[in-house]
Amino acid sequence: MQNISALFGPWIIGFYAFIFISLAALYKADPGARKRLGGTALMAVFSIVGLLTVKLLGGGEAGRLPRLLEIVSRMLAMVAAINVAAVFGFSIVMPRMRARVSKFVEDLILAGAYALGGLAVISASGANLSGILATSAVVTGVVAFSLQDTLGNVIGGMVLHLENSFMPGDWIRVDQYEGVIREVRWRQTTLETLNGDIVVIPNINLMKSPVTVLGRAAGNTTWRAVPFNVYYDRTPGEVAAVLDAAFREDPPAGVAPVPAPYCGLKEFLPNCMSFEIRYYLTDFTSPAGVDSRVRMKIFYALSRAGIKLSVPNRSLVLSEAADQAAEKSVKVEQERRLAALQGVDVFQGLTEAERGILAGRLKPTPFAPGEMLMRQGAVADWLYIVYEGKAEVRVHSEDSGSYQVVKTLGPGDFIGEMGLFTGEPRSATVVAAADTGCYRLDKEGFGGVLASRPEIADSIAAMLASRRVELAAARERLAGEAAAAGLGLAQKDLLSKIRNFFKL
Repeated sequence: MQNISALFGPWIIGFYAFIFISLAALYKADPGARKRLGGTALMAVFSIVGLLTVKLLGGGEAGRLPRLLEIVSRMLAMVAAINVAAVFGFSIVMPRMRARVSKFVEDLILAGAYALGGLAVISASGANLSGILATSAVVTGVVAFSLQDTLGNVIGGMVLHLENSFMPGDWIRVDQYEGVIREVRWRQTTLETLNGDIVVIPNINLMKSPVTVLGRAAGNTTWRAVPFNVYYDRTPGEVAAVLDAAFREDPPAGVAPVPAPYCGLKEFLPNCMSFEIRYYLTDFTSPAGVDSRVRMKIFYALSRAGIKLSVPNRSLVLSEAADQAAEKSVKVEQERRLAALQGVDVFQGLTEAERGILAGRLKPTPFAPGEMLMRQGAVADWLYIVYEGKAEVRVHSEDSGSYQVVKTLGPGDFIGEMGLFTGEPRSATVVAAADTGCYRLDKEGFGGVLASRPEIADSIAAMLASRRVELAAARERLAGEAAAAGLGLAQKDLLSKIRNFFKL
């Protein structure tokens, strides 16, 4: 320690000790700045080695080379101190104060600090500062003349930051490019297009060209339109009503619920009507992805309503083989519907003929991943029979938006039987976890069969009561006579509700 004190003064030892202690603390507190802190630590080490070498050579007065080495070592120490202060200020203090500066402004502040620190070191070394400034002014003029475009880009970047015309996260259009700003630097602005391409635009071009800000990142939205065509066999009001309800009840991710999306009739074409879904985009990171989710929503919502999207006209030649293929397809579909009904235990009391009637009244209802089949608390008089895909049954908390997945449904499962038979509100939310195909049976489709044989209601009530009591017994650990008594009461209650709902 005495040898070190002989080579370095106490203030120098304290300075470097403070630098390394600060680096260790910041390295732990801010993992994102570790690469920069590592470089700063290396500068401090080189600074110590340089000063040690100067001392061993006899000091800064021993010659020109030791003198130059001493100045460089002190500059490295100054840069290390500035870097420590910058990381502490920009990464630790400002986030806690909820203040933020852009990367460009941070670089500008650091550049100014480096310049002032360098001049301070040169001045402390005894050099003629006025002569250096005069010489540097001439050099700066020559460099500025030879690097006009580069300086134009740098000045353009400064103006863009000062005017705050747009910022990272904003969605802009400039010349033939359209996309989201990822970064505004000294020389260029980085733009990510809707196709995922990265475009580097010189700042001077942004200063000279018209720039359209399509959407702000700071909580704002921008208007979008997704077109589609529908045949003339349905009225415009039917199409608009189906899609307005679908997007109002369950908007896709990235679509603003307010203002609500709506379906508008765009124009009449020779073979179809042209519509578009107009919505406000909230996710500027992937506008094309949101458009894709909107198109999927359109397809599935219209398919559930039996509305066909228009496709280009083609000439088809029907043959006997085609007729046979169509008949086979109808037969396969009927068999699949009967098999789906066979798996619903509440329909076990139906005859084969009655199940055949119900099979003809099932409505195919496809759902896209993430779409809701039903919402907890909603009132609807139909049930779904899942024949492909899977869906999650979620029970939501009344006090918050949290939920718990209680069951995953797959082919052969059914949901919503209490709504069909008694009109009771949905007890859970069901969301498609993949492309999910369902058959829907509503009150009207089942009412005819029940009216022709009202005694079916007894067996259905018994089946529903059994399921309800089994669930209650599992929850409350009921047993023996208590469960039997509960079954009788539940059956009478459900039978009364079924008769009242169907007016039997």
